[in-house]
Order: sequence, then structure tokens, then C-alpha cells
Amino acid sequence: MRDPLVKVYGHVYPADASLETALRAALADALPDSDDEPLLDRVGDMLRISFEGSYFPEEEVVAALRAAAGTLQGKMDVIDLEGWRLTRHSFHDGELRSRVAPLNNVLDYSGH
Repeated sequence: MRDPLVKVYGHVYPADASLETALRAALADALPDSDDEPLLDRVGDMLRISFEGSYFPEEEVVAALRAAAGTLQGKMDVIDLEGWRLTRHSFHDGELRSRVAPLNNVLDYSGH
């Protein structure tokens, strides 16, 4: 088995059934390395995204989240190991913010 090209971890809340449906549709084309872990998991009113694989439909997922951003809190980190960068999409007070940083900068900042 090869190493994943993309890793994605995130959580958003409060998430209703329509957001969950939209995210499941957006994630339909994802290519995870394993089907052992669900891509989308509900815990109360929070949805967690967990992905490792070769293709993650980031634009589609962000579009689904943006449509519900008025009430969302949370974040989603997209780690592109091939491009060696981290994109953080954060949701706070009805606003979606996206920032990109080289992984070297992230590792330096975290003390690794």
C-alpha cells in the first residue's frame, strides 16, 4: 500500500440533516485508501470529516459548507502531501476563511 496523497480532518457544528446530505453528495467522488473509516461521521450536532487517500473533492465540499456557513463553527484541514501544503478552511460567526501554508511553515510553527 502506498502513502496517501491527501489527508483531510475537520469538524463543523451545528450540522443539520440537509448539510449532512449535501456533504455526503459532495464526498461521493472521494477516493479514500481504505473504507474502514467513514468519511463523514455524526456525533450529536457535529459532523466530522476524516479522509486519507488519493483524491478529495475539496471544492465540492467547501461549496456545501459555504452554503450553510451562516450558522457553522469549526474547521477543515486539507493536507496535500504531494504539493506539500496545508489549507485550513475555518468557519466562525457565519464566515468562511481559507488559508494556505507550506507544510514546512506549519511544522516549524508546531515545533517539529
